[in-house]
Amino acid sequence: MWDLSLRGIDAVLVEQRELAYGTTGRCHGLLHSGGRYVVRDGDVARECYQENQILRRVAAGAIEETGGLFVHLKGDDPDYIMRWTDAAKSAGLPFEEIDLREAYRLEPLLSRDARRAFWVPDAAVDPFDLVMMNVQGAVECGAKVLTCTRVEKLLVEGQRVRGAVLKDMESGEVYSINAEVVINAAGPWAGQVAATAGVHLDLAYGKGTLLIFSQRLSNHVLNRLRPPGDGDILVPAKTVSLLGTTDLAVPTPENPEPTGEEVSSLLDLGEELAPGLASRRIVRAFAGVRPLYNPGEEAGRQASRGFAVIDHERLHGISNLYSVVGGKLTTYRLMAEQVVDIVAAKLGVSDQCRTKDVCLPSLTAAPTSSTKGAPICECELLDKNTLLQAAHHLDRFTPGAFLRSTRLAHGPCQGTTCIYRSALFLYQEKLLSYEGCQEFIKGTLSSRWQGIRHVLQGDQARQLELARGIYLQNLQLGDSKNGL
Repeated sequence: MWDLSLRGIDAVLVEQRELAYGTTGRCHGLLHSGGRYVVRDGDVARECYQENQILRRVAAGAIEETGGLFVHLKGDDPDYIMRWTDAAKSAGLPFEEIDLREAYRLEPLLSRDARRAFWVPDAAVDPFDLVMMNVQGAVECGAKVLTCTRVEKLLVEGQRVRGAVLKDMESGEVYSINAEVVINAAGPWAGQVAATAGVHLDLAYGKGTLLIFSQRLSNHVLNRLRPPGDGDILVPAKTVSLLGTTDLAVPTPENPEPTGEEVSSLLDLGEELAPGLASRRIVRAFAGVRPLYNPGEEAGRQASRGFAVIDHERLHGISNLYSVVGGKLTTYRLMAEQVVDIVAAKLGVSDQCRTKDVCLPSLTAAPTSSTKGAPICECELLDKNTLLQAAHHLDRFTPGAFLRSTRLAHGPCQGTTCIYRSALFLYQEKLLSYEGCQEFIKGTLSSRWQGIRHVLQGDQARQLELARGIYLQNLQLGDSKNGL
C-alpha cells in the first residue's frame, strides 16, 4: 500500500482482523542477511541481503542492527562450513570469521561446544512497528485502511474482477466496493480469496512455533551453522528473546497453536546452542503459518522461501486480479515493488517505485502528560495517560489492536494485574461498556492463555496461580476458554 500511495494510486487495504494479525505478526522478527538460505537458494539469499540493506535505510525506526553469528557446534557436519562459505562468496553476502574467544566475549551464553563462528549482517526487526510505519505512510498519502473487515468474495463479471464483497466483523454489515484492480496479498488466506474468483493457488501451509523468553539473552542473532532446521535461531527482540522455529505441515491457516511437544523440542535444541536456556523464564509460546507457493515442488524445510507475483489474466483468464504469495518479511518491500510495477502499467501510471529511497515515517508518538500517574501495567510501565492516548490514536478500538499498540499484558505477568485495571479505566473513560469490560477481560485472558498454557513451569506457573486467584475467586470470571 505504501508503494501504491507513493505512485499516486488510490488504495484501500482490507484486513480481516487487526493490523499484523497474520503471519507478519507471528514471525521471528529477524531481518535476514541471507545466510540461512545461501546454500540451498542463492537467489533468495541475495534478495534477503539486498533488502536487508535497503530496509536499514528506509525503515530504521523498526530495526535494531544487532548483527548475527553463525555458529558451528561440535557434532555438526564439518563439510557444511565450506559449502556455506563458498555459497556466501558466490552470492556476494558479507561474512567474517571471528575468534571463539571473541565470540564468547560477545555472547557469554554461547555453548562451549562451538567450534567456529562467523559474523553476518543479520538484524532484529519489530514487525508491528514496521507494519504501522507502512500503514501510517500510506494513510498520510491518502490511502484508506479497513480493519476487522473480511473479504467475503471477489466480484467477478464475466472474466473480469471489478471489486469485492466485504463484511464488517464487528457490526456484521456486508457491502461491496469497486476497484479497477485487486491485489491479493492475503498471505496464508490468499488461496481462499482467489478461490472466490474461481482461481486455484497451490499453497502449502507450514506452522512455525516460537518461544518468547522474558529476558534479552544475547546481543546478536545466534544461528546454527548447519542446514536450516528446528530450534536453530535465537533472536534478541528489545527486552526479550525469541527462540524458533518449527516447521509442521498443516491443512489450513486457521488458529495455529503451539503444542507441548514442540515446546519441549525447541528447548532441547536451544540448549545445544545456549546451555541453560531451558531454565530461563518463558513468557509464552506462539505459532504462525508460512504460506509457501510451490506448485508441484517440495514442502516444509525443502520448499523455497522465494515469492511469486501471479497475473491471473495471463494464467487463468481472469483480468484485474493479481496475487503475491510466498516470500519473507525481509523481502516484503521487493514483493510490493514487483506487483505494483505490473499494476501501475495496467493502470497507465508511469511513476517508478520509490520505496527503496523514501524513508518510512516515524510512528506518531502519543502525546504524554508532564505528570506520570501510577502505572497500570508495571511490566511495560504504562500509565493511564499513555493508554488513553493510544486508544484515541486507533482508527477503530478493538481489544486486539489496543493490546498490540500498547504492549499491554505482553510482559512476564501476562496481564495478571493490568487487565482488570485497564478494563476499569477504559470503562471510566467511556471507551468500554459494562458488557464490553467483561468481554475485554475474558478475551484478553483467553489470548494470553493460548500462549502460556504450554510453558507453565517455575515462575510462569506461579504467575498463573496468582491470576487464577484474582479472576476466578475475586472477580468470578472463570471460563474454560481462558484457562481459569
